[in-house]
Amino acid sequence: MDIDKIIEITIAEFNDSQSEYEISNKKDFLLIGNKSSLDSLANVNFLTRLEKNIFKNKNKEIDLINKIFLIKKENIYLDDLTNFLKENL
Repeated sequence: MDIDKIIEITIAEFNDSQSEYEISNKKDFLLIGNKSSLDSLANVNFLTRLEKNIFKNKNKEIDLINKIFLIKKENIYLDDLTNFLKENL
């Protein structure tokens, strides 16, 4: 399964698991940054789910919660995460 599909599935799981936050599967969705609609706990929840789905579908372990900050940007968008994963998996 490609990373785009894994992210899509993870977003759906995240959105279905709670009602306070909603991640939009759009490249310009702001995951991390001052104007993000997600708080830190929601980000950890999403990234943990994504780690599990990557392992389940690609049999690769990745510590996204720490690795995401290797993207040296003040604002991290869904597209940044997608590109990071495509380059590092």
